[in-house]
Amino acid sequence: MMKRLLIGGMLAAASPGLSLAGDIANIQPIGFSADGRVFGFQEFGIKEEGGAPYSNTYFIDTENGQYLEGTPFRTEMADKDANLSKARRQNLTAARSQMDKYDLLTNPGLIAAFNPPTELGSPAKTIRYTTLATDGPPKSPYTLSLGEMPVPTPKDCAAVDKRVLGFSLQMIEKQGAPNRQAARQATAIPAERACSVEYRIGGAVVYQPEAGNQVHIALVLAFDADRNGRWIAVPVHP
Repeated sequence: MMKRLLIGGMLAAASPGLSLAGDIANIQPIGFSADGRVFGFQEFGIKEEGGAPYSNTYFIDTENGQYLEGTPFRTEMADKDANLSKARRQNLTAARSQMDKYDLLTNPGLIAAFNPPTELGSPAKTIRYTTLATDGPPKSPYTLSLGEMPVPTPKDCAAVDKRVLGFSLQMIEKQGAPNRQAARQATAIPAERACSVEYRIGGAVVYQPEAGNQVHIALVLAFDADRNGRWIAVPVHP
């Protein structure tokens, strides 16, 4: 069933062969609530223009893909002695109450796949993974496929000289069998991602609650026209 997505943020990557003039955020998953209803992560980096360190912590409702009320927490430091360490610490301090409320550090989940743009030759629009960290042949794999689509250009993006895009996400393999589950489709792009011109699927995180079904998080990287890359956490329920 197609679900409306109000997008969250995440990881770090860029498509092979593209000119990387902008900055691409790093990602640090924080974890899940015990029931899998909340997922948190931090993205951080140094802005290409001006060199300001920044850090953002996101908390996603995995049922509907939206930010939790009162989040995300954003930090950008412009003072002359600012550095990335200070930005990250200050940002995590601001976000700590939500981290503790949902006990996210207790349930890190599994980084099932990671597909950064620095990995040469890796596909930009698909990712295949299993949900068990075991050696040997892959067992019951899943494959996610990312599509792009034109969306109406917001007023704030009028100066962008490239076509503004949204995306769709489809699970085309489920436990080793062909599948055509339309997992998520972006029908509304939040302000900080409104001028995205390209997307890459950069990873997947999986969590199994003690009671209930698995939660998969697709890590989607959104690029603006200046090649700045920021992350989106997309919940998927196989």
